[in-house]
Amino acid sequence: MQKSLALMRPKLPVLAGIATVLIVLSIGTYTRGSLSAAWLTFQDFPTNPLFADTRTVTHSIDCLANGKDPYVVRSFDPWHRLYNYPPIWLDFRFLGVTSRSSNLIGSLMAIAMVATLLFLFNAKTLVSAAIIFFAVISPSVLLAIERGNIDQIIFFLLVFGLVLIDQCRESWKTFLKGFLIILLTVLKIYPVAAVAIFVRNRKGILAAMLASALSLIALLLTAGHRLARIFENTPRESLMTFGAVPFFRSITSPTFHRLAPIIQDHYNGASFGAIFMGVLSLLAGAALGGRLERFLPPIDRESTRGNIAIAGLAIFCVSFTLGANYDYRLIFLLPGLACLIEDVNQNMPQRSLPAIILILLLLWKPTNLSSFGEVVDGLVFVLVSGWLGNSLLSRRRKSRSTLSLRSGAFSNGLIDPANPGHSCETSAASQQ
Repeated sequence: MQKSLALMRPKLPVLAGIATVLIVLSIGTYTRGSLSAAWLTFQDFPTNPLFADTRTVTHSIDCLANGKDPYVVRSFDPWHRLYNYPPIWLDFRFLGVTSRSSNLIGSLMAIAMVATLLFLFNAKTLVSAAIIFFAVISPSVLLAIERGNIDQIIFFLLVFGLVLIDQCRESWKTFLKGFLIILLTVLKIYPVAAVAIFVRNRKGILAAMLASALSLIALLLTAGHRLARIFENTPRESLMTFGAVPFFRSITSPTFHRLAPIIQDHYNGASFGAIFMGVLSLLAGAALGGRLERFLPPIDRESTRGNIAIAGLAIFCVSFTLGANYDYRLIFLLPGLACLIEDVNQNMPQRSLPAIILILLLLWKPTNLSSFGEVVDGLVFVLVSGWLGNSLLSRRRKSRSTLSLRSGAFSNGLIDPANPGHSCETSAASQQ
């Protein structure tokens, strides 16, 4: 019994966050008359009925069952939206899914999200417990749950897929990771960025390129001519979104008064601007090498959690450059946040706390377009790009501080010697 309690103790902030949300929703439902109205406590624009993004799929299945094309017909959707997901989701009709399944599917996705949060986060200090609690109840995380967005399934499959793969034979791991990325790309396109987990050396770069090519071929084979419709039907708004489009739209400084119209008026100008920012940050992070360890913990590319963090951070960066993504996609920052929290757990809050505060501010940013929110948005993008560049491209030996940190963590029981992959610290093998 005591052992079970000891195992659950690091998970208490996640459970406390979920309990808080459930209690507030219960009270709100009683006082306001409906669960949809109760979500006003957490969201500025809750949908009624709930699970609006789940209904994008389920009502489009109804549309298809009636012989219509959901990519061009709006009448079956409660909000008259066009379908903008890959067609593979419509195949769930063969499992009996219809619009009547919306609440069940939305609830199952919420459970999957909670399971992923419980796996990712561990609190061993009061500071890390507070960070986790506020991350769990952040508007961005709750937006994913309230809308029933399928990014929750992508997130769940990415995290637990990599966990299961790392239990397999070594000779199978590369193949299975590639297959997982292909599957996720077919489901939602942007997870192709997860090929970053292969980047370790020249062979790794070739593996990443091959996985990218195979993923895009699989996407073309499954989506075909529908790809153009998917991009056309996906809105590029500034409300409840992060990314290059809202970031550059918020630029009002006289310093950029000539640059801003060029980026804002050109359809892909924001994306090109973000790519330029990201490449510069990536190269800067790689050039800094071990010196960046004073500000950010290195990510262990050989561990399961390290792979999950790199995949999530890469997906965030690609999402940023694509233009405008609804704030629920910020959930892919959570594995990186978990790495930073591990640093806090190892009694080094002064190193990771500034990055943690930035990520929390982004998770809690205003839903409307604001200079403050978009400055944080851009800063997190630059931070994550530099962190990825340092973790994937820099060639450095382990610093003395990192060695002493690891030895101290072993002696304090913060890292299990039988499972060193629990840590986000860079392994000796990955540094050679």
